[in-house]
Amino acid sequence: MSAQRVDKKYTLSDSSLNCYGFRLLTSGYMLEEFQRNPIGYYMHDRDGGVLVSWADLSIEDDTVTGHPIINMSHERGQQTLDEVQDGFLNAASMGHIVVLEYSMDPELMLPGQTGPTITKWYNKECSLVDIPGNSNALTTLYDRDNNILNLADMGTQAAVNALPNTNDMKLTELSEDALSALGLTLADTEKAGTAIVALAARATQAEKDLADLRCQHAEKEVTALLADALAARRITAALRTTLAADYAGRPEQLRTLLAAMPAYVPVADRLATNNSENQASWEWDDYDRNDPSGRKLQGLRNSDPARYRELFEKKFNPPTP
Repeated sequence: MSAQRVDKKYTLSDSSLNCYGFRLLTSGYMLEEFQRNPIGYYMHDRDGGVLVSWADLSIEDDTVTGHPIINMSHERGQQTLDEVQDGFLNAASMGHIVVLEYSMDPELMLPGQTGPTITKWYNKECSLVDIPGNSNALTTLYDRDNNILNLADMGTQAAVNALPNTNDMKLTELSEDALSALGLTLADTEKAGTAIVALAARATQAEKDLADLRCQHAEKEVTALLADALAARRITAALRTTLAADYAGRPEQLRTLLAAMPAYVPVADRLATNNSENQASWEWDDYDRNDPSGRKLQGLRNSDPARYRELFEKKFNPPTP
């Protein structure tokens, strides 16, 4: 068996805001581009080989969905199939995203959005991941010529084709008379140009580092919230896995959800509580029926001898009519 289709529908993308501050509009997704070669990897590791292909790709409401087909010839094939079927690998993540059109129009932005709204795009792969929206996928965007786009630059242009590349920035050439009037030489302008290019590159890297830190912090916060909820019996271990995938990068929304969930009380504990509350009204026959071992009667004799004596007399020495 070289391939195994999994009867489990995954959400590959939607129009929600990701933790890097931008979003991909489902309405602008070019599904047919990905359908030509719908492959994916594990955690976007291309060097590890193709692990998955996607079937039944479709756009439903605001989401892109599909069913994974696992490459069983891959060294990680069987493990991946087991993790998917057992509910440990619940997320998919778009990779190598090609941006064709985008907008900085405030009308298209959601609360908290700092980056562009990608209005026309497609992806070249979609990987199975433990946490969606990870740094290996969404921090790198590409133009139609496969050049890397910088998020910091995208807020300054109206079309992707006009995006500046900080590695190719050129100074506006000035005449010798103009330079002289400014008290500058050609060497001064070249030195300034080099400094500007270096500064732009550092700014781009700093923004990427900040986005990575925000994502890492969000992931840690989600993990901590789920650990506390599990300890407080608000969720089960299985539900923790599901919520980790559904609320990745969204700790505030998860905190609101968990706050509304009551603590889970096992059936045995509820029965024990009910029995304890009712026991106060038990007669001698109730003790015999509910506790044939006699331990509860013995406990009553030790803790409340007056009550024990009262029940004994009513049972074995009832008053004469």
